Amino acid sequence: MEDYTMKKNNIFNYMKSLSLCGILALSATSCSDDFFDINNPNEISSGNFWKTESDALMALTGCYDAMQDGDLFNDYIDGWKFGFLCRETCTDNGGHSWGEWMLGSSIAKGTSTANDECFSKYWNSNYELIKRCNALIEKVDDMEMTDAQKGAYKGEAIELRALGYCNLVSVFRDVPYLDKPLTLAECQPERNTKEEIATKVLADLKACIPNIPVKGKAAKGRLTQEGAYAIMGRLALFTKHYDEAIEAYNHVIGKYSLFKSGDGTDVYKNYSELFTEANEECNEVILGIHYAGPGLNEGQTFSISWGGPMNGIEATRNLCDDYYCTDGLPIDKSPLFKGKTGKAAYDKDHPDFARYENRDPRLKGTLFVPGMKWLNDTYDYDKTTNPDGKKIPSASQVAIMKWFVPENMANEYDGSLDYYVIRYAEVLLNFAEAVYELQGRISDSDLDKSVNLVRQRSNPKMVKLSNALVDNNGLSMREEIRRERTVELVFEGFRIDDLKRWATAPVEMPQTLLGVKWKGTQFESLWANQSRQLDADGCIILYDNRQWDDKLYLYPLPSDQMQLNPNIGQNPGWEKN
Repeated sequence: MEDYTMKKNNIFNYMKSLSLCGILALSATSCSDDFFDINNPNEISSGNFWKTESDALMALTGCYDAMQDGDLFNDYIDGWKFGFLCRETCTDNGGHSWGEWMLGSSIAKGTSTANDECFSKYWNSNYELIKRCNALIEKVDDMEMTDAQKGAYKGEAIELRALGYCNLVSVFRDVPYLDKPLTLAECQPERNTKEEIATKVLADLKACIPNIPVKGKAAKGRLTQEGAYAIMGRLALFTKHYDEAIEAYNHVIGKYSLFKSGDGTDVYKNYSELFTEANEECNEVILGIHYAGPGLNEGQTFSISWGGPMNGIEATRNLCDDYYCTDGLPIDKSPLFKGKTGKAAYDKDHPDFARYENRDPRLKGTLFVPGMKWLNDTYDYDKTTNPDGKKIPSASQVAIMKWFVPENMANEYDGSLDYYVIRYAEVLLNFAEAVYELQGRISDSDLDKSVNLVRQRSNPKMVKLSNALVDNNGLSMREEIRRERTVELVFEGFRIDDLKRWATAPVEMPQTLLGVKWKGTQFESLWANQSRQLDADGCIILYDNRQWDDKLYLYPLPSDQMQLNPNIGQNPGWEKN
């Protein structure tokens, strides 16, 4: 066991030290032919590794290990990382409450440059994943395994590599397509177009999928055929291959189910308890990033809470108002909405508790709002009626509940909750979007097999989305499908990419994002020292004067990569930034 543990640790070190000839070159020397001439017989090298199935398994484990990177699916808010939560708060759904030093603030403000660290971090993290996958794909055919075993390992690595390319083309568009480790002479490849990459990756996935175990036969935590189809569907949707997305998702629909708590009657828990350790291996999770802990020094860092809901990032009132009432209508159309609309939504003495009632249960499953409890503390600003009430440091009056585990607050930097890269709800929503975008319409039957399953998971009595509901209430079916995606998948890292591919970013991103009404309310004394500007109605301004330029549809290629490889060029509009 000791030998295996030592070898396992060495393979991680080996995979991490592979040259950026797999990532595009950190230095010329890292691509040298003698890089792997390691004399220590106890160390992993190209000469004594890549032999057995045990080696293949460790190499594949190294691929999965790459996805734990804090700039991909971990997210160390307080540690200068650019993971999924930090990217989400670049959008209209959230903000950085700790100031402009946080990665992604420049994206939210429209002031980014190619030198911003967040772009190079995201680039390198995805290519690190691709690099590890390519190493295994190249070596597996010569290893001592059956053809079936070789096909399964290669297929799984191709799946994970496809996920990396899906991430890259979503934000950079055209990038170098690398399907093998590079030699020194190959370390400066030109970019491939987004369409070329999509064509290659989709073809690779189609070819490898039959070799991968189906759901129920794959090892715990490993990708399945259905997982491969889900990755294929996401890439096809993001690259507008809608017919291929539909075909892929038809292989997944019906193979998984949406999580429900107990008998499903507690509508709040049907959603909120999905994001708990007890249910992280439920039948809704298609691909999760697994973390051990807490207290083992190898866990995730995205559930940092400091004694209460997350205060490093905050949700906006814009997001809060996206949650419909239980009759399936927006708050400005529903007779069930009992709160106050408009900017002056809070009176002098009490928060507007009523605005959070009769709403989609996902609201309170995602956001921490007045009247809710955090462990034994009630969030209630009214000290007259509730002397023990607590406040949360959120200028919008709502904080983020999703992903944060109160039981693990003592291990806030070492949590054990898994992150869900792909879950069944996304598959259903992506299917609906692909159908609508391909046909310009969607039938009620297709809505019932997709959006309405998601809509009614949290509340079986929630009114279904239908063509009649849309037509009778002056709604837009496209916008309704997109809104369902927004509230279901919020704070899972999709929003910024969605706004860009929908071409709605020029409308959504420059909006002034408002917090609570401060002037003339109880917050004026509670937050006497708050320094944010106010709008004309006395509401705290979270973000304003944000600018949009069409160049922001694409991230700039990192300036350090352009220096290492002048052949990759730069995205439009970023040439002098």
